Amino acid sequence: MEWKKKVDWIFDCHKYSEVKKVKLVVIEFKDYALIWWDQNVISRRSGERPVASWKEMKVLMRRRFVPNHYYRDLYLKLQGLNQGSRSVDEYFKEMEIVMIRANVIEDREATMARFINGLNKDIVNVVELQHYVELEDMVHMAMKMERQIKRRGSTRFQTNSTSSSSTWRLNLKREGDCPTKALCKGRTTYGQKSYSYRWER
Repeated sequence: MEWKKKVDWIFDCHKYSEVKKVKLVVIEFKDYALIWWDQNVISRRSGERPVASWKEMKVLMRRRFVPNHYYRDLYLKLQGLNQGSRSVDEYFKEMEIVMIRANVIEDREATMARFINGLNKDIVNVVELQHYVELEDMVHMAMKMERQIKRRGSTRFQTNSTSSSSTWRLNLKREGDCPTKALCKGRTTYGQKSYSYRWER
């Protein structure tokens, strides 16, 4: 489907005749597609007129290479699409691609509802409190909240790491303090594990 769109764009830039368009497309065929087209040309020599336009050729190609369930599968994918482990930007682009491929044309509000319904809950809880006129504004707010959540998570991890390190050092001082001995021994815990240690003063 993407290849067909690309060919359409190329032909929009050049004033080729319909017959030449067909020939130019055939040049790009490989393997099975080339064999299929050759057989199509041969079968039409018995009386049916040859394919004379790019539009007619697209109909034949869609009938042969696009399965009947193609659009149904896209609709099902779109209905079940959610952000999951993807970033907001990746999720939004995936939604747009599926909608374009499925030729979905809907009201802006319906698309905004579709987008927010698939966002992760921690982002939705803030995004849905705002009012939006454009879908792009909603997407940008969701991306902003995603960055804030990541920053808070990073700060929390650094705080926990510092706290754990301080606790370890405190336990080490309390359990291993032996100011009058030449050889110090002790035991401390870090997380769920217990460690023994010894050193000379």
